[in-house]
Amino acid sequence: MSGYVGGYIHMQWHQVVACARIKAFNNGREPESMTLKVTLCDDSKMARKQLLRTLPDDWDAEVHQAEHGEQALTCLREGRAEVLFLDLNMPVKDGYETLQAIKEEQLETLVIVVSGDIQPEAQKRVQALGAMAFVKKPMKPEDIQTLLQQFGLYQPAAGQLKLADETPQAPANPLDVYREVSNVAMGQAGDHLARVLDTFIELPVPNVNFIAPSELHMAIESIDTNKQVAAVSQGFSGSGILGEALTLFNDASIDDIGKLLGAKLGESGSIKQQRIESLMDVASILSSACLNGLGQQLHVEFAASQPVLLGEHQSMRELIKHGEHRWQKILAIEIGYQLPEHKLAFDLLLLFPADAVKILDQQLAHWLQGDDE
Repeated sequence: MSGYVGGYIHMQWHQVVACARIKAFNNGREPESMTLKVTLCDDSKMARKQLLRTLPDDWDAEVHQAEHGEQALTCLREGRAEVLFLDLNMPVKDGYETLQAIKEEQLETLVIVVSGDIQPEAQKRVQALGAMAFVKKPMKPEDIQTLLQQFGLYQPAAGQLKLADETPQAPANPLDVYREVSNVAMGQAGDHLARVLDTFIELPVPNVNFIAPSELHMAIESIDTNKQVAAVSQGFSGSGILGEALTLFNDASIDDIGKLLGAKLGESGSIKQQRIESLMDVASILSSACLNGLGQQLHVEFAASQPVLLGEHQSMRELIKHGEHRWQKILAIEIGYQLPEHKLAFDLLLLFPADAVKILDQQLAHWLQGDDE
């Protein structure tokens, strides 16, 4: 039996209690050594820091950290992850691959997935691979505490939360902060589009960089250098932050996107009109949902302009030349969306000029600082 409760899925929680507590006694642990070994696995330092803050201070647990699935598996094999908080979108070995390895090696752990990818299909997949719960980013302390209590893993005032590594936390890298904020927004946009298209969307780790004008050509051309593309531009603003969302489609994907949307939107008008409407619809869904996700974390309400088709059947260089006069030194966030069931792919590029980055830094100051806040 399973269900969606308070922002997370919980499954057979009585089995979790049995696994954690009975295993401890079977391994001969004394009552005074009942401190749970917990590992937080996420490629984002900021995300791990954020998750750590949601854990109860009086939880009798020792916390270890891992940056990707391979490190998490090492923690498991060494007995440092009786409870594993696991992200899905990571380099080296992602969350799905890690869950599969846990299953194949029959490693004993209780996995709580914490992810920005909130698609229903993602939740079904991790459940099938053995995850006991799914918590969406950003996490809330009350949700984590309730979840741990329901699983029988936490009692108030039962102990003290300990960090295995007591090295003082350095201030977060700005790019890491922007990457994690983008990851959450990307997940919301992917979930919205997945529901519209009724298909699973594969989400990457967002690519985030500060780019000078001379580097913008290389950054955009690196997405797809050889194929003809179409691009839809949409300006946005909010609280003094101005930016541009650029959605890029290669020609091979455009017709398939039109067919996929045809059944949802109704087939009317010329083929060319349907193609244009398809591009506009997908671009609008992605940019609007992603900006909404960013805005929630920044406490900013973004207003977006109507999407504009920059061109079809053009090279990247031609498209860059079209908007070159508007771009300056920028923060560029690139998100690639893939629909594996339909062999489709397209990219969303969010561009923030230098003036906007200053305001973004102010809005994210509490994450850019160290732990002594």
